[in-house]
Amino acid sequence: MYGVVQQMPGVSEPEYRMVERHLGPDRPPGLVAHVSGPYDDGWRVLNIWVDEAAFRRFQSERLMKAAGLAAQEEGFDPGKAAGFSSFTVVGEEMPF
Repeated sequence: MYGVVQQMPGVSEPEYRMVERHLGPDRPPGLVAHVSGPYDDGWRVLNIWVDEAAFRRFQSERLMKAAGLAAQEEGFDPGKAAGFSSFTVVGEEMPF
């Protein structure tokens, strides 16, 4: 498992939703869990992926495009969404 935390200082929920709208409704292949919400002065996203390759595919094929469309069509500042950190998740996937 591979985890990614994205902290976006100064990003509001409406700005986060701009990008989300351009991602589309289908769940990206390899995404195990997605959690997002406000923190101190911005928005935080935590995603767990089956592996780093699944995240990198999503990042290059969908996330960058969605941020670009949100910037072009809705005025989103993609520079605000640049803060990523990653970690390896050890353990079994929870049964659903």
